[in-house]
Amino acid sequence: MTTLQFRNADNRIFAVLLFFISVFAISCTGSVPIGDEKEAHVAAQDTLEVVIMATTDVHGRVRAWDYYRDREQSGYALSKVATLVDSIRSVHDHHLLLDAGDWLQGNPFAEYFALHDTKERQYPFLTVVDHMEYDAVVIGNHEFNFGLAYLNRQIDMTDTPIIGANIYHHGTRDPAYPPYIMVEVADMNIAVVGLTTPGSAVWDRSRVEGVLDFGDGVEAAARFVRKVKERENADVVIILAHTGLDGGSGYERDDLGEENFGRAVVEQVSGVDLMVLGHTHRTVDGMVLKGVDGQPVGVVQPGRWASHLGVATLHIAREDDGEVSVVGQNTRNLSVSGVDEDPEILEMTDKVHNRVVEFVTEPVAHTDDHWSAEMARIQDTPITDLIQTVQKKATGAQLSAASAFNTSVSFGPGSITRGDIARLYPYHNTLYKLEVTGLQLREYLEYGSRYFLTGADEHGMPRINREWPGFNFDMLAGVEYVLDIRRPVGERVTRLMYEGRPVADDDRFSLAVNSYRAEGGGGFDMLENAPVLENIDRSVSDMILEYLREQAEIEHNDVFEENWHLVY
Repeated sequence: MTTLQFRNADNRIFAVLLFFISVFAISCTGSVPIGDEKEAHVAAQDTLEVVIMATTDVHGRVRAWDYYRDREQSGYALSKVATLVDSIRSVHDHHLLLDAGDWLQGNPFAEYFALHDTKERQYPFLTVVDHMEYDAVVIGNHEFNFGLAYLNRQIDMTDTPIIGANIYHHGTRDPAYPPYIMVEVADMNIAVVGLTTPGSAVWDRSRVEGVLDFGDGVEAAARFVRKVKERENADVVIILAHTGLDGGSGYERDDLGEENFGRAVVEQVSGVDLMVLGHTHRTVDGMVLKGVDGQPVGVVQPGRWASHLGVATLHIAREDDGEVSVVGQNTRNLSVSGVDEDPEILEMTDKVHNRVVEFVTEPVAHTDDHWSAEMARIQDTPITDLIQTVQKKATGAQLSAASAFNTSVSFGPGSITRGDIARLYPYHNTLYKLEVTGLQLREYLEYGSRYFLTGADEHGMPRINREWPGFNFDMLAGVEYVLDIRRPVGERVTRLMYEGRPVADDDRFSLAVNSYRAEGGGGFDMLENAPVLENIDRSVSDMILEYLREQAEIEHNDVFEENWHLVY
């Protein structure tokens, strides 16, 4: 029997015991009730166990390596998940392995093969997925970041089914990708229906508009669950969805369904037995919800970056009349912490890993200063103004908008590497130059200020709204302004000046802003009808790299101009 591999004997003994206790619990326990959610009990007759294993939001974490900092990253790796998968397969005869999306983009390893290795080779994540014998992988929103040609070429090169039922050829309801797979397990038909968040129509509009449409996830779930039940004689239905459990959207589009529609599928679509979710980077397990007809629907979401393997065990019974039903289920997430990487995956990815390490550690500039984003969301900082300077230079715009994506970023004094730039600007955003009014600027700042609750906390620091993503708090360069967060949203911009005079509502400015924001990301609908003066289809991170190379030496004073502050 294959067991887990651990770094020292004590940890190994403890973790192997813990693993087999969890396997026993998965095998023997019925569903876990949450509040007044329905509990399903194992029937008296013999049942068949089918174990559904899942990953999600791997984002290029194939190996346990932090390519940003050039060091081991022990808490994440698909190569570690593989060790868990092998162990579970060794003790369970019936199993599926699934991935809930966002695998093509996300770290320097992923981006190296999309942007810098020009050979038409298979993306190593998919090489590993084929090796691990995944049964299906769903398309996530970040799969569109590098364009449809790259995505479709990668799909053509893999043996693993890549599915997405609510991605349609433009102007039709014909799926552009296989909507589901059917798997026969012990004379029973199991359907896996793939769904994705409709937000790709917003976040990658320039890459998909006029080619693909993204349908409402609940509507597509109802359509294809009905189809697999009626036409494919599915006995068990699994929804594999790149979406979160609870509703809400980071965009304002009346023609699109919700970004996070997982719970809505459970509450509105009959015939679903298990939901495997992703997108929001959360861990969800031990949950069985009450479905439309009172039937239990298990839910599992295994975090992000291959930090966990989601494991759902379905107890399936066949009645005397041939009817098949799920009579019990359990979901849990197994952490990869302490688990060794699969040696076969290390061997098969060793050359490409070394090539990426050499690439991302290449110095591009030098600095004598320390650059940090730790305080970048509560005060103007040189590290954010570096982005602003590059965006203004590239577009010639009067103003620039940027956010601090990751407040743990820092570099210098010393060499600035490609990895440092990738940490500073981790997304494959391009750049727009928009025309905006003074009123739109004020609305822009007010809307983003929802990142802050009113006033200060007990330590005298701004109170953060944890429901508002930090990347949706943008800062402006080119105007002087004050945000008084003691005031309610809508009244917080107490000063807004341009070249020494107050900004009037009908003043007009050119604004450099990234493609995510310009195309509707974050729900900044005040920009929706802003005229596009220029669309620069190049990565902002590449522009930062080029600027730093041109400078060779960079100091705070080269870019920093303090122009805004908070009052709290």
